[in-house]
Amino acid sequence: MINRLLCLFSVMSISLLHADGIEHDSIFIENIINESSSLKFSSNGEKIIFIAEKFLGTPYRGGTLDVNPDEVLVTRIDSLDCTTFVETVLALYLVSEKECTRYEDYCSALKFIRYRDGIIDGYHSRLHYISDWIHNNDMKGLMSEVTRNSEFSERTFSINYMTEHSESYSHLRDNKSSVLKMREVERYWSNYHMPYIPKEKLNLDRTSIDVRDGDVLVLTTNIDGLDVVHMGFAVWMNNHLHLLHASSLEKKVILDDTSLYDYLKVRSKHTGIRVVRMK
Repeated sequence: MINRLLCLFSVMSISLLHADGIEHDSIFIENIINESSSLKFSSNGEKIIFIAEKFLGTPYRGGTLDVNPDEVLVTRIDSLDCTTFVETVLALYLVSEKECTRYEDYCSALKFIRYRDGIIDGYHSRLHYISDWIHNNDMKGLMSEVTRNSEFSERTFSINYMTEHSESYSHLRDNKSSVLKMREVERYWSNYHMPYIPKEKLNLDRTSIDVRDGDVLVLTTNIDGLDVVHMGFAVWMNNHLHLLHASSLEKKVILDDTSLYDYLKVRSKHTGIRVVRMK
């Protein structure tokens, strides 16, 4: 499935690339693709972690996708937030699975992951809500959610945080048309039954929950109208689950020394995790 989809990447148009330092970016990206394509890995997850670790120390910066008045593809790698870090790594993983070694192939893969059906059609076409991101990328054949493979709970609620707090988003603030379009997106997620593994269950060993190295871990929340507050990659260390992520606290990409269980237990608005695996 992935190989068939990747054949489409090279013919997909790209609206705009991040121009600053693009030559340096393309060399860095193409080196990662070539290196990860040439090595043998025991699992897809091992390759994903290999790629993710190339970004250790990269500065954290939020809001990099909202700097343009119109929705365009932003591809910067000089700074990342938790979502752009995950998307960047997964795009590199996808192109490395096939003989697609150009920077343009990476950009097309990134666009395919980030936008609904891989098409840029305004601000609302970006997969802002991670529940939407998981669902659409599952429909594309890229990934699947395996949360229900472990002992899980469900939260039933409506995802509508963005339109309920439109003043916090530059593209929604004082823009009734964009707010209406986002409400159409949110309507699909009304009365949503969201699965998650409660954080209390994360103090178990790797035989007790279905989480593998390289899985995308999505951190769930109890905030009204919101599904997810953070994401990163799973790494097992000494039989404890850890998070490889772009940390807003540490201001860079890190492999957290603190176990995910300990990280979550002191955060009252964090409820647990969802687990997403590349197909």
